[in-house]
Amino acid sequence: MAERSGTASRLIAGSQVVVCDGAMGTMLHAAGAQLTQSLCELNVSSPGLVRDLHRAYVAAGAQIVQTNTFDGNRLRLGRAGLADRVTELNIAGARLAREAAESAGEGVLVAGSVGPVMGATLVPRVSQSERASALREQIAALADWVDLILLETFGDIEALALAVDMARSECDLPVIAQLTFGDDGRTLRGEDPDEVAAEIGALDVAALGANCTVGPAILQDVVAALAASCSLPISVQPNAGLPRRQGKHLQYAHNVEYFARAAQQFVANGATIVGGCCGTTPAHIRAVAKSVLGLTTVERPRVAGRRRQARSAVDASRSIPAAAETWPGAGFGVAVAMRAPRDVDVAEFVVRAGEVLASGVGELAIFDPDPPAARVSSIAAAMLLQERLGARVILQVDAADRSLAALQADLLGAHALGLHIVVCRTGAPRVSGDYPESESLWGVDSVGLISALSGLNEGIDWRGVSMSSRTRFSIGASVSPAAPDRDRELARAEEKIQAGAHFLLTDAIHDAGPSLDFIAAMRARGMSTPVIAALAPFEAPATIVALTNEIPDGVPVDQPAGFDPIDRAVDIAAALAGEATGVLLHAPLRSDPRLNELLDRLTTLRCRR
Repeated sequence: MAERSGTASRLIAGSQVVVCDGAMGTMLHAAGAQLTQSLCELNVSSPGLVRDLHRAYVAAGAQIVQTNTFDGNRLRLGRAGLADRVTELNIAGARLAREAAESAGEGVLVAGSVGPVMGATLVPRVSQSERASALREQIAALADWVDLILLETFGDIEALALAVDMARSECDLPVIAQLTFGDDGRTLRGEDPDEVAAEIGALDVAALGANCTVGPAILQDVVAALAASCSLPISVQPNAGLPRRQGKHLQYAHNVEYFARAAQQFVANGATIVGGCCGTTPAHIRAVAKSVLGLTTVERPRVAGRRRQARSAVDASRSIPAAAETWPGAGFGVAVAMRAPRDVDVAEFVVRAGEVLASGVGELAIFDPDPPAARVSSIAAAMLLQERLGARVILQVDAADRSLAALQADLLGAHALGLHIVVCRTGAPRVSGDYPESESLWGVDSVGLISALSGLNEGIDWRGVSMSSRTRFSIGASVSPAAPDRDRELARAEEKIQAGAHFLLTDAIHDAGPSLDFIAAMRARGMSTPVIAALAPFEAPATIVALTNEIPDGVPVDQPAGFDPIDRAVDIAAALAGEATGVLLHAPLRSDPRLNELLDRLTTLRCRR
């Protein structure tokens, strides 16, 4: 190991430009690997495919090949049921890269690729010790088989510094430390290159650099700033550019010549190591190798590392707000849910909401069970009620048809506007008619959305990047007490609670019996999370029939002749008062005096418990 380590150190610190390889994931996906599968697992299931890709990069002129182990830590592999195979998959990946490197004779190094512990769909509530342990385990598995460790695509200084510490504790190999920068030239957490150079540049690393997320144009200034702020060798591996989605695939620009010219400019700006990331191919690396052949690194003045005060993932310097709002509070709470208005003339909507609040209801909720229409967004409707009436408003948010990034952006905006109570639902696919191009995006379900909000409450965004402040969402999750497969629904409820749900909101209840049984089963399993019962007494009988017969696993609802839905709603609420924490009444579509009658009759249930 010492000999290989010395060779790697001399190459990185030398005066000649070093060529690294290009994208692994892009090429494996092009070869048929699914976007959702663990690419690290291909080291065992499709070793020939992985080895041939390494050989293609070696043949193109790469002097450093990276192992196919970016997702090789315990937490990421755990999502694919592979948590107990960390050592096996990492060693297999290193051996494949080594075989390809040795096929070229001498001079090609193997870099153990280590990515961030947390990704977009991982439950973000992972302690720093768990992250450190996962990084340490992966690096230990790679260390005896590679020439250097390459930490890549880290989103913030804290996460990268932790990875460097784990690498230093496990091996004496050279470490290349790379962060990913956005189109604003800052890390995903918002740190500028000067901050990166000051903090990471003071650590025991062989090179500092940038990779992924953006193309060469933006990273030119990043490389120049890093080179001007520290004396370490600078590495850069940009994406081919911004991808365009073509069906289920991502398409990148065919820009081999442009990429080669960019490599020359990177060297002029101070880069020592140049390669590629997402969207790049062996053709890109061949062009880069030719373009930098014979180039020497730029002479740079020595810059002393300026180590700033370390910041932990839960540093007291970060803004920590008060605890999340709880809903409902003590006693048997009553809230009323209203549909967002369909028309831009919202006067009637506000008047109706005011009438409901005047009845003594503590909270209003905005929900939209309908397919897309000309409707005011739920966030805008909630903000309207909050500003004009001073109401506390509950948001229902469906994940269907939305990406996690878009959901997070909307919800951060809602939080900034004072909307802190959110009920997370997976939602239903939106029917778009007989249009061949229509498709439903299922990037995240309710559990993923709950996890994302829980992460925001802890100062971690959906990418696993720590933020400078925390949110204080009160997070709700939906449950179906009358689901035919109760065990499955109970397991799903437990999963939502573990992801961070503070309360559960039932589907509309038309019979108290199944809900009481469900809550009792929850308590028997140790789930003490508050349950709020949704009641929809104003639904037309035909709607209830449709829910029974047109939804998968619909549960029959008994509607005896002449029954009064208001009486039934009061009876259900009374039956649940000892087990549920409150009720959410779905308001009628139009003004209906029976709503006030029902609210008056529920007054006796709103006693403090």
